[in-house]
Amino acid sequence: MGLHEARVGNTDAMGRDLVHLIRKPQLSPESVDSLLSSSESSQETSPAPSGTAHDSSALVSWTAEHLVQTPGFIEEIDSPDGSVHTPTSSKQGSHRKRTHSPDVWEAHKAAIARLYLDENKRLKDVMEIMESQWGFRASQKMYKTKLTQWKFFKNNRQADVANLLYLQRHRLAIGKESTFRRNGKPIDVEAYMRRRGISAFDLVEVADSGDLPPTVRCRTPPSVPKILDPPDDLRLKERFFQWTSQKFVKPRPIETGYLKRLDSHHQSKALHSVQLLTHGCWLFSTGRNQEGGGFCRGAFALLHHILDTSAFLSFFEMMMAIRRYPNAEIIKELWSYLSRYAAAIDGVNQPLHRVLMSFANFSQQHALTHNIDILDWALQWASARFNSSFDGKSFDYTMLKPWDLVPVGESYHRYYLCLNHWEVDSIPTATIPSLDEFEDPSNLRADLLLIFGNQSSWRDDRLSKVALKVLEQNRSSPKPSDYLEFVCLYATARHSKTRSAGDDPTTSIDHKLAREYLQLAADLQGRAWPPGKNYYETLTLLENWYREAGDHESADDTRKKRDQDCVNVLTALCK
Repeated sequence: MGLHEARVGNTDAMGRDLVHLIRKPQLSPESVDSLLSSSESSQETSPAPSGTAHDSSALVSWTAEHLVQTPGFIEEIDSPDGSVHTPTSSKQGSHRKRTHSPDVWEAHKAAIARLYLDENKRLKDVMEIMESQWGFRASQKMYKTKLTQWKFFKNNRQADVANLLYLQRHRLAIGKESTFRRNGKPIDVEAYMRRRGISAFDLVEVADSGDLPPTVRCRTPPSVPKILDPPDDLRLKERFFQWTSQKFVKPRPIETGYLKRLDSHHQSKALHSVQLLTHGCWLFSTGRNQEGGGFCRGAFALLHHILDTSAFLSFFEMMMAIRRYPNAEIIKELWSYLSRYAAAIDGVNQPLHRVLMSFANFSQQHALTHNIDILDWALQWASARFNSSFDGKSFDYTMLKPWDLVPVGESYHRYYLCLNHWEVDSIPTATIPSLDEFEDPSNLRADLLLIFGNQSSWRDDRLSKVALKVLEQNRSSPKPSDYLEFVCLYATARHSKTRSAGDDPTTSIDHKLAREYLQLAADLQGRAWPPGKNYYETLTLLENWYREAGDHESADDTRKKRDQDCVNVLTALCK
């Protein structure tokens, strides 16, 4: 190798060392000291060495000394513990290092908060003021680290807004309204969600019930006397009556053409959104908020189809879903979304728009219990529209629980329940003209048993007699109905449990019969239907009864089966 090539090679190696120095701002002061001290053995002052006059060691020595003398090249080096080290000139022969301990940062915290948050100054300006007025100097990186540690944020973060909603919900549960301010300015959560294009369900996944940033304050707003006006419930009822008087017409007799319209309704996007909403509300009720939020988002993506002229039946399916699994936040979001959507599009009639606005206002101003009451009223009024009755009382669709166990394709009879006067003794033979041409009348009889049980709070002694009679009749049929058998077993179990009130569950014969019948019902439900919320609820009820009787082993087995079924439900629904 020639002399020139060797020099070039040494120069390249030195260049790599120099690049390593420049690109490693995290080098410790000791590393810089060792590098600078190596220059002391070289010439104190020399011009830039040429490639032909000096060896590589001289070049390194000159470069290191020159870097130190270059203003601003190596001013500060941040250490991992937050200290700031400022090397002094090499001519001084020693290096002082300035450190800012956590106590020093805390001493300046109030001043930084005032400048950065209260006076809304830029970080660059804050740094200059702190250095000029207080002699406090630190790098921008360390400022940003401390601002994050102190949660000094000027803008609303999604996690903070999620926690605001979490806190608001819990304060509302104990009767307290809430207002929030950041740095003294009101926080408009609704505007934040509109701007980001998200809903309250999107925030469920990031809510952690953690502390709010110190810049956010929660207060209970002062009460303001309201101007006298018709009560919200009366105004809502009046508008609901105006709308339903147009929509509720007497169904046609059971015939192919009308049933095809019902089939179209069963396959509509409107009803699909209700089914997704039902699953979401159920999952929220079981504490599975993340999965529930996913189903609710899917429901809201299709929910506007409920406003279609032909989808008014889905509107009542929706009310039954949120009544079955009531959730204050979902109810508020639901009515608010539908009212805003109706206002933004053409084709929605004004009576319906007024109904939606009334529901939205009512849900915002009243507690969950009042919202449930108004839903009950709406469903009961609609079901009594044609003066039907059951056992001498006004017919009530809300008593049909669980209402979604029978497949929708086998529920034609439900659109005709409100057209008849039903008696308990006629349940074993109940039917509707022409019904048996399109559907098994067993489904009708099962629904009437559920209505009877719920209407009497499972106390009427006729219940078990009718249920056992229908059960024997069903088992002797050429085509026994699983749905009817389940309802007979379920109704007998609920009646027996009611009869055991006041007895010792560990010795009560009625309590034992209740557990046995409900276990049979649950076993049939697990075989005859795919996993679902109804099976989950049956097993939950059975577990509670086992625990009342002190049979903890059976209770634990039932709970394991229930939880596994819930996993299977999520797997099946997410496919």
